[in-house]
Amino acid sequence: MTDTPQLDGANGSRPRYPQPNDELYGLVDIGSNGIRFSITDLSPPTTRIMPTLFQDRAPISLYDAQFIGTTKAPISDPVIKSIVKALVRFKHICITYGVPSDHVLVLATEATREAQNSLQFREAIEAATGWRVDLLSKADEGKTGAWGVASSLSEISGLVMDLGGGSTQLSWLVSKGGETKIAPDPVSLPYGAAALTKRLETAISPAAIEVVREEMKTRLAEAFASLKLPEELLPAQEKGLNLYLSGGGFRGFGYLLLAEHEIQPYPVPIINGFSAPGSAFTSLASFELSEATSKTLDKTFRISERRARQIPAVAFLISTLMQTLPKINTVIFCQGGVREGALYSTLEKHIRKQDPLFVKLMEHALPRSVPLEVRRIVRPLANIMLHHANVPKESRASCGLHATTTGVLASVHGLTHQMRALLALALCQRWGGEMEFWCRYLGAVAGVVGAVYPGGVLVRDEERVRFYGEDSGAGEKKVVGLVVRFAEGDAVTEGVMVGREVEAIEKVGKKKRCGTFRRKVEVAVERDL
Repeated sequence: MTDTPQLDGANGSRPRYPQPNDELYGLVDIGSNGIRFSITDLSPPTTRIMPTLFQDRAPISLYDAQFIGTTKAPISDPVIKSIVKALVRFKHICITYGVPSDHVLVLATEATREAQNSLQFREAIEAATGWRVDLLSKADEGKTGAWGVASSLSEISGLVMDLGGGSTQLSWLVSKGGETKIAPDPVSLPYGAAALTKRLETAISPAAIEVVREEMKTRLAEAFASLKLPEELLPAQEKGLNLYLSGGGFRGFGYLLLAEHEIQPYPVPIINGFSAPGSAFTSLASFELSEATSKTLDKTFRISERRARQIPAVAFLISTLMQTLPKINTVIFCQGGVREGALYSTLEKHIRKQDPLFVKLMEHALPRSVPLEVRRIVRPLANIMLHHANVPKESRASCGLHATTTGVLASVHGLTHQMRALLALALCQRWGGEMEFWCRYLGAVAGVVGAVYPGGVLVRDEERVRFYGEDSGAGEKKVVGLVVRFAEGDAVTEGVMVGREVEAIEKVGKKKRCGTFRRKVEVAVERDL
């Protein structure tokens, strides 16, 4: 495997452009609630756990983009252009990581299938990137999602549901010892998190909501009957089945359970592998999300307000499931979905049968580069700010906070306690932590740099961003002015992912985010680089 090049802050040398690595794969999941991007390393010996080198998400709802009020409409040109820019940016990122051009999979699901101008949308993507969009059928989406669930745990036996924005897939799955059996005809139902939220919010009365529930019960019962459980699951059907949940809507609900768990703070802030008894869901039919809980989800697990707004609809779906399906003993949340399934299904049996824990123990624990001498916080921050990009988003801030004491920099000599504390705070903010002003400011700036150069690589010495900071005013009214300069017409920096990191810099100076010391931050973006 070719190591991802790192900037050498010690001598200022330029990194070399990486050669294409046949073990790397780029994946794009064009879903209903957002567009997800990832780069995965399938090199041995860690092939089974499919290490993620890069992951990102464009918060563009393709489902919402197809409605004007309650009227269905084509995907608008501005939305298509925004999505195309996000994919062009990802293509550049793939180049910086060394992903071969023919190792990129672009998968589209429900929202693209149902779009009135689906062909136009897919052709626009192919024209801009050269990537053909693989439009999954309902059955293929269900099977691919089930493979993703299979990748999440070493053994699985039970029902599987993958909840997207526009639809949900119901299937069964038995996976053990590398052998994976999936329902030949999984069922797709129009009860995605966004779709169901819209139906419930537009219901004119409690009676109308009950009509929706009865409709769901009928269709869920028919769907389950059509699955024809295999012999391995028939005994469990009598005693109680396991239900494996995947997809952003279900994961958002799982984070709610973590936030309200009886053990607080819950010690493992990762959703994959979290389980709860089926009985825990029986009282959720009238669940209402409070403002305080919504803020907790945003602060602790970085669940967006939009995703949090869908949790009551997800609770409605789950409670209806509990009333309709056979007895459910345990509900298990899984991180794997369509992207993971598309890769995991291609692995050979002897790879799939490996235990993920055993494979993890074989990984090299040493960092890719450790500064020998650290004189300023900027230099070590530049070297380490991308290290936790492959960690689940809900854990990145925590990993950064502990990086200098029990993590990747714990063994580095020559750091004072003060330097360790400042660097840890800056790394925490770089991934979303809430800390002292200057460390948060520097971490927010690092967030922009990380969004512009996710691979830590300058291709052909290109320059895409510059910063100019200065003080103005006096006393308590002192202001930090920051000019961020990008190149005009640069698709890599025009997308929403870079934009939200720029916005985060100004938020550092908000009163509610500061302690005893605060300065207002004013950011001006110019495109004249």
